[in-house]
Amino acid sequence: MKTRHIFTILFFLLASLMTFTGCNADASAGLFRQISESTTPVGIQYRQLLGKPASKLFFTTTEGIFFTDGTAATQIKVNSAESRNMAAYVDNGNNRVLFLINDPDPNSNSAKVRSVPIVPSYTESSDLTPTYAGLTSVIIQNLYANGLFRIQGNDTINGKTFVLATYDDTDIAAPAFSKVIDFSEVADSLTGYSIDSVLQMTGKEDEVLSAANPIIASFAKEDGSYKHFFTDGTFKHSFALNTRLANFTILNGNAYLLTTDGKLYNAGAVPTADGTTTISSSNLMISSNKVYDANAFMYGVPYATGSTNHIITKSKSSSDPLYVLSFADSATTASGESIRYGYGEYLDSAEIVSTLYLGSNSGIDTLLIATNENGLFKIGIKVDTANQNSSNNGRSSQSEEYQDFTLYSTL
Repeated sequence: MKTRHIFTILFFLLASLMTFTGCNADASAGLFRQISESTTPVGIQYRQLLGKPASKLFFTTTEGIFFTDGTAATQIKVNSAESRNMAAYVDNGNNRVLFLINDPDPNSNSAKVRSVPIVPSYTESSDLTPTYAGLTSVIIQNLYANGLFRIQGNDTINGKTFVLATYDDTDIAAPAFSKVIDFSEVADSLTGYSIDSVLQMTGKEDEVLSAANPIIASFAKEDGSYKHFFTDGTFKHSFALNTRLANFTILNGNAYLLTTDGKLYNAGAVPTADGTTTISSSNLMISSNKVYDANAFMYGVPYATGSTNHIITKSKSSSDPLYVLSFADSATTASGESIRYGYGEYLDSAEIVSTLYLGSNSGIDTLLIATNENGLFKIGIKVDTANQNSSNNGRSSQSEEYQDFTLYSTL
């Protein structure tokens, strides 16, 4: 009697499990396939891909700062309780990596700047103390892989001001920040706003700010208002899309904006310094019902032949596959497709934290994809079939098996 009771319980449990998986499996892959094909965590928690000068890839993890030639990795800075790098930049011209650490003073909200040489003996410097003459009470907030520091302070005329600046220690005795672009309460009508994010195009995070590699600086108020600025470092253009942005990309001269609630906008031609071309937020192309973080993976793939562009995205959920938004140049709407095969094969259950564009060859774009727990991948995206959920869209290495940084030229 007891045995029959146990079998009855097991039968209902199995029936319930079959019902659950049947209702929740999507059209592309079921629960068990996702589990069986997801990449096992490798124990390396990447944070930033810093660039590939002199054929060496520089990157940071939770353990410190490293470089590799693709075969062996060298650690040049070890994280410790007293010195844990928050963000970094390869200053290749001066053979060093600049990085930020938390100020040990509990009353300070400013980071400290330090450096480590990229040649032996990899000795970490003491605190560097750059100044900025135009601001009082300077707070160092962030450092980007393109060499821009984000600092905040008070300007006597323009009030609270956020500055993107470079670091200059030509005068060793008096290192200083040099302004590239700034945003202030008075000049830019930012009273009550705080910095929300600095958005960089996916794969180009290490590229110097320029017309080819612009950024968007986003600001937010407590009431939920947003204000955004498009800039290439020589001018800034304000635009009022009153929502939080996840990222942007440029395809064939047009800017495309992705919001954190999954909306894609065609913003029109890239803004110009004279203001004759400005960002438009009127053309909503698709609402994907995906949720994204700021600086989400959003890689733009312009067509090589034909007329269809693709934007590859990764939502906030690490269990989501890559999701491609596709449209023609002149289209006002876009379509979406989940990608679990080809270049997306190993990214189903991965949290992407940093991306580096290596180049394009024979209609295939090659990128390095760093993840939080699943390792580093090299993927090749076949630009004209990037929205096909099959092996015909490209290819991917397995975790940590990228071997070298040569470009893919065949599938």
